[in-house]
Amino acid sequence: MNRHWRRLAVGAGVVAAVLLGAACGSDTVEPKADRPAPTTAAAAVVDPKAGWPKQFHIGLFGGDDAEEVLRSNADMREYLQQKLGVEVKLTTGTSYGAVIEAMRAKRVDAMVVGPFSYLLAVQEAGAEALAVRLGCGPKDKEPVCKVNPTAKPYYQSVIFTKKGSGITKLEDLRGKGFAFVDPASTSGHLAPKTMLLKAGYTNPDKDMQTVFAGSHPTAALAVFNGKTPAGGTNESNLRNLVASKQVEACLWSDGNISEPRTAAEVKKTFDECPNGKLAILAVSDPIPSTPLAIRGDLPESFKKAVKDALLAMKDDAAVVDKTRSWYVDPTSSLGLKNLDAFYNSLRDIAKLLNLDLKALD
Repeated sequence: MNRHWRRLAVGAGVVAAVLLGAACGSDTVEPKADRPAPTTAAAAVVDPKAGWPKQFHIGLFGGDDAEEVLRSNADMREYLQQKLGVEVKLTTGTSYGAVIEAMRAKRVDAMVVGPFSYLLAVQEAGAEALAVRLGCGPKDKEPVCKVNPTAKPYYQSVIFTKKGSGITKLEDLRGKGFAFVDPASTSGHLAPKTMLLKAGYTNPDKDMQTVFAGSHPTAALAVFNGKTPAGGTNESNLRNLVASKQVEACLWSDGNISEPRTAAEVKKTFDECPNGKLAILAVSDPIPSTPLAIRGDLPESFKKAVKDALLAMKDDAAVVDKTRSWYVDPTSSLGLKNLDAFYNSLRDIAKLLNLDLKALD
């Protein structure tokens, strides 16, 4: 065999060996056309932040000093920004209604508004409650803010009088002066009025001589100073005024607030109270505290991330002290189907009082 044919034979043998090896490598090899197209690692990974907003806008009620509201919430903004890895922006509205409208128009993604305003936000803007805010008192009274594990995610309204006024029960209030706080105040107007209706009053504003004092301290001071016989406020207001020595009052023997009180306990505390001190006549059902609410149409993964960040605050003492707050979710402990159900008691008040939630702005 000459050199030319020898080279051809060797080449043919190599090709045959390669083909044979390919055939013998697996006896289950499928035709190439039936194999799935190769995928890249990038295509197989799902982006956990898909659909997240590039900026997270939180709406707040500006009150009388919008700049101070922004300053006092700056630490919370920084905390959420670090936790979420998304730029967080704070914006203020001139009213709760303005903040709700901003959510409805998708100019803000979340809000911190009052409990009744939250109900309106659910109705008008599809808001969802993520967690309930708890916090410390004024810095001059609690210089260092720490988590209080016994703190409740609700508060209670009280109807009170000055012992010795001749008023010993709710029925005695008929025809007498009564200081509410503000038309939009839950614990200073809506809850006390609900208690009076449940006690048999047809129309408290006509059955009594009602006025609006303008603030919780002013309402309590009006009663203590004899300007009106009775009023409505919350337990925290009375405790703070006692602590600052602006009034004297008979509070609960255990020193706690936001605890369910039986009618017998209320009567005993009232009866044992000496004349000249503020004394409690009745205590409301629990009033849910303010939630942080978020737009319901945002991705579930983002809503979960925000909620996880809020609930993690209590585990960082430095964050609690800086923000003077922490968040809880009482859904499980109260046996609720979701956090929104926590606010059903307020819906009951709205129904009983025939409230227009928009008018409470």
